[in-house]
Amino acid sequence: MFAHKLNLLHILLLLSAGACLYFALWESRRRTIRLRRLFWSPWLAIVAALLMVFFQIGMKQPAWPFLAALGLGLIVGSARGMTMKLEVDEFWLVVRPAGRRTVIWIAALVLAAALVDIAGAVVGPDGKAWRYYAALVATACSGGLFGRAIFMAGRVWRLVG
Repeated sequence: MFAHKLNLLHILLLLSAGACLYFALWESRRRTIRLRRLFWSPWLAIVAALLMVFFQIGMKQPAWPFLAALGLGLIVGSARGMTMKLEVDEFWLVVRPAGRRTVIWIAALVLAAALVDIAGAVVGPDGKAWRYYAALVATACSGGLFGRAIFMAGRVWRLVG
């Protein structure tokens, strides 16, 4: 009955949002994290957000609210990345972020937004508004995760260099 409203991109959306949460959970459990591992969760969140934004642009929504949400997320994430306490071990490549629980909540928001988008696609035209707001939330969250990772990595590279 509702299979015609979903497509393969919804599976990719769910997988990328779920993997984003998985890597955020992985980051919170580990004591040491390599710099490249800091970017796995943000990249997967950006994939999920881009898919949702493409769905919205396909439904003739303007792109500027999503760019504004991404910018807001980058600002908030950058502020968080600049103010986090960092410890660097003797290898200078492994970071131990102090406050790691926020990443889990942000990644969980990305997954929840993906689920809302999928549910909105199943519901049909009545779920159009919910899908729009879910895409905005996912875009802001992905910007926050990416801004945090960029500034944390930059702070470590500044210490190394």
